[in-house]
Amino acid sequence: MSGKPFQSSLIPYQNEIAMLRSTNPPVSYARIADLLRGKYGLNIRRAAIAKFVKARSGGRKVYFFRKQAAAKKHLAVQSALQPMQAGRDYRTVTDAESQAPRPKFEFTYSERYNLKRLPPEEAAAIRKKLEAEGH
Repeated sequence: MSGKPFQSSLIPYQNEIAMLRSTNPPVSYARIADLLRGKYGLNIRRAAIAKFVKARSGGRKVYFFRKQAAAKKHLAVQSALQPMQAGRDYRTVTDAESQAPRPKFEFTYSERYNLKRLPPEEAAAIRKKLEAEGH
């Protein structure tokens, strides 16, 4: 039995994955895999990212990072991340894009579809007329 527990290769990118998944709508796992491949040269599959997020979701049915887990970042991870970031650039979702105003839904009332309850006498007269016509 080995003395060192398994360490995921995605741990250095945990905060970046959490940021991408916290946008609305969340960035897909396949897109995250493409971004990590393009930016860091990390060859990882979509399913591995999904399992990584699931393992750190705290047992929720809809998988997302807990804020405490995403906020914790070790100094060793930060120092390992900085040399990789130099010289590589890719497009990410910015705060301004993720918080862009949504179009407002406006509902206008129409008398055409406005239903109203008939008084019993009026309803009986209409029912009698329909029965006489054979309906």
